[in-house]
Amino acid sequence: MIREIISNDSLTIILFGSFFLLIILKKIDSNIFYQNLSFFQRDSRNSFSNNLIGIKFPEIIYNILFISNLSLLLTFFYNQNFDIAVYIKYFKYLIIFFLFKILFDVIIGGLFSAKKMMRNYIYLKLVFNNSLGILILFFNFFITYSIFDNHNITLIFITLSLLYFIYSYFLIFFSMKKTIYKNWFYFILYLCTLEIIPYYYLISNVL
Repeated sequence: MIREIISNDSLTIILFGSFFLLIILKKIDSNIFYQNLSFFQRDSRNSFSNNLIGIKFPEIIYNILFISNLSLLLTFFYNQNFDIAVYIKYFKYLIIFFLFKILFDVIIGGLFSAKKMMRNYIYLKLVFNNSLGILILFFNFFITYSIFDNHNITLIFITLSLLYFIYSYFLIFFSMKKTIYKNWFYFILYLCTLEIIPYYYLISNVL
């Protein structure tokens, strides 16, 4: 089914603003940029900086780009078109959700004397999210300027994003397998209470 190409000033600003911000971030720190482009390879042995939970400022901006582009993709999926009010709603919910998840992970690390491990875990999740954010940005460009009906295309991109998201968790957990084997009960408890249930609540009640 042929459709009109989406035309919206706010959408154009978000898309091209994200793209040019990506170029600026590459200029600031090319190592982080190319690390984020390595979609299927990660080294869990990270050297942390003295910034918040070991995360550098450009990596935080990458994560904001991830949340912004995920909000845009969800807007296309649920609204069938771009609506700035819907986009802002998703962006607000998602940024609060991910901030609280990081906060809970930091608290858990402090309570169980596992600060270094949780910092590593948080770092890897953010880096995978950053990679996914770049991928979703190109998905959004394709959806916006495609001449075909975007619902099925958006559904495919949502599925691909979800599969990559699940893959990232498997890879992170595999890199921590020795610790998980020693504490499998607490790992299952953590996985259910602070990973599966929050995402289930987000999808079923917010998105």
